[in-house]
Parts: sequence; C-alpha cells; structure tokens
Amino acid sequence: MFNLTIHAIYQSVQETDPWRRCLTLMVKYFHVADAAIVVRPCTGSDPGYHVCVPAGGQWRQFDPLMDVPPERVMLASDLMTDTQWQGSELLRDESTHGLPADAGHVMGVNIATPAGTLARLRLQRRQPMPPFRSEDKQRLAVFVPHIKQALMLSSHVNGNALQLKIYEEGLERLNIGVIVLDDAARLLRSNPTASQMLDSADGLRLVDQRLAAGTVAETRELQRLLANARERPKQVAAMCLSRPSGRRKLAAVVRGFPPAVAPDGRSQPAVALFLRDPDTLAEPAHDIARQLFDFTPAEAHLAIELLNGLSLDEAVGKLGILRNTGRAHLRAIFSKTGVSRQSELVRVLLNGVLA
Repeated sequence: MFNLTIHAIYQSVQETDPWRRCLTLMVKYFHVADAAIVVRPCTGSDPGYHVCVPAGGQWRQFDPLMDVPPERVMLASDLMTDTQWQGSELLRDESTHGLPADAGHVMGVNIATPAGTLARLRLQRRQPMPPFRSEDKQRLAVFVPHIKQALMLSSHVNGNALQLKIYEEGLERLNIGVIVLDDAARLLRSNPTASQMLDSADGLRLVDQRLAAGTVAETRELQRLLANARERPKQVAAMCLSRPSGRRKLAAVVRGFPPAVAPDGRSQPAVALFLRDPDTLAEPAHDIARQLFDFTPAEAHLAIELLNGLSLDEAVGKLGILRNTGRAHLRAIFSKTGVSRQSELVRVLLNGVLA
C-alpha cells in the first residue's frame, strides 16, 4: 500500500482529477474516515482547489492546523486542549457525523513550495477508530517530501501549459497557423487557424498524417525544407503554396527544433510550420482599438477596415456612412495616432497588436 500511495502522489501531476486516487489510498493506508487536500487555499475571489475523499465533503472554514509551519505533521491535540476542542466550530460542524470529543482524531500537514504553492493535507478518524499516535505522524512525514516534489512538478507542467496557451492565443490573433511535426514529419499538433487551413485542403492538406501541397512540385519542395529543418534546427526557410481555389498563395515559414529525446519514448516536436493566408482579414477587438488610441466606436470601425486593406471609399461604403463623415473620422484617427498617411496608420495599428 505504501508504494502504491507514493506512485499515486506522482501520478497526480498528470491526472484529470488530481489527488483523488492518492487520497483514496491514504484513507486505506492510515485507516481514516476521510482525507482532504487543499491546493491554493480559498480567498475572497478564488474558492481554491480542494479534493475530499469520500467525495462530497466540503473544506471547513475553521481549521486548527491552518497556521502550523510548513512540513511539520501535527495533531489538533498538539495545539488544543480537549476543552478547547469540545467548544470548537469543527466539532459542532461534525457532531452529527460521529467525530469524537477529543482533538487526537485530526492530523495534518501544510506544505509550501519555492514557487509559492501552498497545500494543506488533512486526515480524520471517527468513532470507534482510535486517535492518531506519534507513529502515524512519522508515517505521514515520510510522504511530505514526495507531495512537495509532486506539487513542484505540477507547477512546472501547468506553467509550461499556460505559456503555450498564451503564445497560441497571440498567434491566433495574428491569424497565423502553426503546425508542429515530429522527426518523421508526422503531425503532432496544429492550432485552430492551421486546422482550418488543413480542413479546407486549399494549398495544404494532410495525407496519412503528413503534409502535402497543392502540386507535386510544391510537395517535393516542402518535404525538402522540412528535412533541412530537421537537420539544421536554427535554419529558417520559406516558400509560397499555390491554391487550387485560385486565391492568393499561402505563405509558409519552416523552422526546426533542437533534437530532444523523451524519457517515455514519445515522439518529440522536430519542425514547426508557420502559415499565413494573405486573404484572411484581421478581426481585432474594437474595444482594444478604443483603449489604445482613444478612438470613438465609429473611428475604431473605420480604422479596422483600413487595416484590412480597404481604401477610404471602400471602407465608408462597407460601413454605410457618408464620405465626408469618413474623412472626418480619418482626420481624427490620424490625429490620435500621430500619423499623416494611411500606410503609416496600418503600421501603427499592427504595432499596436490589433491584428
């Protein structure tokens, strides 16, 4: 049971329901009625993340072990007399569930990581179970460094996932498709923009999880660039992909990753392909345009249409406003962005991460 519990602690890092299996095993190992862990204690705006076994339990506002120094396993009886325990909120909360009238039936530990993660682990026994003893505290102390290590691993993994999400959302705003391939040129992942391009099969498609262009010659050239990128990770190459629909060609940039070996043998990213469709219009948030440049709503709409490559006449026609009104908006836009030409305006808007 000990080895299974240790294994479950580290498995919590990659489980969709972290810590539940680990706590289930702890209930059996320590012969307790219930176990709970809180990672990221609740605040006024954040309920925190907590798991209780058996399921359905709620983390209590009253916790006699809340201020115990990190990594010190304690019993409630180490901090409270039986008289204090009998008058505690916890006892009143649990009186109908058979919690005994002494503080020796609650054991816990607080664990803090260098990255600032704070976890609280609590175990409880109920009548007719015996109170915890010093041997139980020693046994729980053995698990503490493993739980701390798992929390650190989880923070690292979640941090990397958050960074990846931020990068992907930024590329999505720029309408840039990203395709990641393994060392055998098989698809590992693609962002939504790239997935739409692959689904349309207009210039680029998947054949047996490998990329193919619209023509045999372009497919051959693409495969050559991908192979070179695998061999020379720092080299960047580009090409255009013609489209059967007759629309303007896709722009493709190929870049390799330094070789890496996964300890579990899984395929690792080897090459990234960045795609841009010149016919895709920018769809920036109007509220961002207004916040960055103090545009009025009408000015923001006109600025975005100009960013999409329309002339002033085309933009006012699309927006359904008079040309004189459009010219007045344009003068205000020029004044607020500090430019005097439409080409300068597009540059300023692009640098303002509106696209």
